[in-house]
Amino acid sequence: MNQTADVIVVGAGVVGCSVAYYLASSGAKVALVEREAIGSGASAHATGSLSILGAEFSPGASFELALAGYRQFVDLVPSLESETGANLLYQRRASLRLALDEDEVVLIKAMMEWQQQSARIRWIDGDEVRRIEPRLSPDIRGAANEDESAQLDSYRLNLALAQGAERHGAEIALREVVGLLTHNNRVVGVQTTGGDISADMVVVATGEWSSVFGDWLGFPVPVRPLKGERLMLRYDGPPLPVLISSPMRGHMISRLDGLLSVGSTGGRDYDQTAMFATRESHVRPTEAAKLELLQRAIDVFPALQDAELVQQLAGSRPLSPDRLPILGPVPGWDGIMLATGHTTKGIHLGPITGRIISNWILQGQPDVDFDMNPFLPDRFADMTQVDFQLSGQRVEE
Repeated sequence: MNQTADVIVVGAGVVGCSVAYYLASSGAKVALVEREAIGSGASAHATGSLSILGAEFSPGASFELALAGYRQFVDLVPSLESETGANLLYQRRASLRLALDEDEVVLIKAMMEWQQQSARIRWIDGDEVRRIEPRLSPDIRGAANEDESAQLDSYRLNLALAQGAERHGAEIALREVVGLLTHNNRVVGVQTTGGDISADMVVVATGEWSSVFGDWLGFPVPVRPLKGERLMLRYDGPPLPVLISSPMRGHMISRLDGLLSVGSTGGRDYDQTAMFATRESHVRPTEAAKLELLQRAIDVFPALQDAELVQQLAGSRPLSPDRLPILGPVPGWDGIMLATGHTTKGIHLGPITGRIISNWILQGQPDVDFDMNPFLPDRFADMTQVDFQLSGQRVEE
């Protein structure tokens, strides 16, 4: 590949490939650098759920970002499928946020109070839940019913974004970045195992591996890998007519390939020694997680006791201290931007992140109608330590 570019994007998950796609689509000369393979990190094992009902989005800018991200998929998916020939297994349908006990009722209704201001959500009782899907548990007390949510195959999305970026002229290099090229207080490129690459701008979209850039920059990039696991089941019965989630039991989604996705484990499911263990342990499925996820699924959908386990996936997600993405320029430096720390929402927020970062670089502003301050890296400028254990335990999936 050429050893110069307008922009170097480091990391080829959904976030990095989205940044590269939107930049290249706008005519920028992009080098996309990845040390392993396209989609080899969190994007490969993500659920691909696109819903605003969970607790990972909070009132204000977080929720506005989530809404903008969701709406972007409506046009992006057909465009990508047309450009690349990919089938992203994209489905748009109603969703239910189930409550099986009083604590979940209180939690869901409290969130609905502010979510209803921007989304079409209503509370339904357990009887109405079972009219929608009679096979669900008689223990369900009610649910938040969202008129529309969506889901797709995250790995197919990742590959399509990479292919789309290439079709618009981006060059992909499978090399490890081992350092930054700097001049005074400006980043002017990256050092890789295959040689140096120079550019006017570097975008760090390396997910769980982003903290190493903080070491090179002398500025904290507080991202740690948080383990998660989910299951793919084959069930001999009609698919669920809605996308299902529950605060304490995770998601249950009938995919368009005929498999049922169940999961996933989050920080609350691990003891403190296992939550942030080694990469080797993060990609290794566990018997404990399998049994936990199967029991949760049966609690919601009793007939799944006869389902077949097809696959168990395990991996890490890039956890930030406040579970919000870290987006924008690095204080004290020119020529470098961060696009990382999306925790469990990298698929949902990947394309909107790509558009924001692309606009920021090419137009000098992110071009959004909500406040970007909650996402800026400078919120960590004075950070001395962070309790990732607490952050991880608050993750809900």
